[in-house]
Amino acid sequence: MRALAVRILAITGFVAAGGVLALGSGLGAGEAEAQPKAISELPLERGYYVRTDATCATASNATAALLRREGLFWGSSFCTFHGIEQTGPTTFRVKHYCSEPRAPAPPTPIPADWLTTADWVIKNRTSFSFKDSEGWEHEARYCAQKSMPAGFQGSIAHLIK
Repeated sequence: MRALAVRILAITGFVAAGGVLALGSGLGAGEAEAQPKAISELPLERGYYVRTDATCATASNATAALLRREGLFWGSSFCTFHGIEQTGPTTFRVKHYCSEPRAPAPPTPIPADWLTTADWVIKNRTSFSFKDSEGWEHEARYCAQKSMPAGFQGSIAHLIK
């Protein structure tokens, strides 16, 4: 039996006698894909983030969110993190539960089917974008609290530590 090695992109196959093509992984030991790595928090400064289509000085509850260790909080809603994986040098997959402050408290632990997944891109410690599994997209940058309007000047130290 003679076999002919065939390499198509990252897939390696062998054509055996009779013309049958058997496919196998084209990844060698040095080419293995990186496995997602569980991490405890996103590599971002904690504090206020404002949508990229707004300025820090004109931020409002509609354009600003507070990034805390446990999640991202807007004036009328929040998303708490329930698992973070680093999937590449600047990419992360976050499982989160989103709700609004007036909603009844969710059960503990939160059922897995209540969680959505968001793929984050973090270019540096002060900017990010993400798209979640329901199609919602968000892009924001860090704003120092002193550059925010008066309504954002109250102490947030206890919230972001």
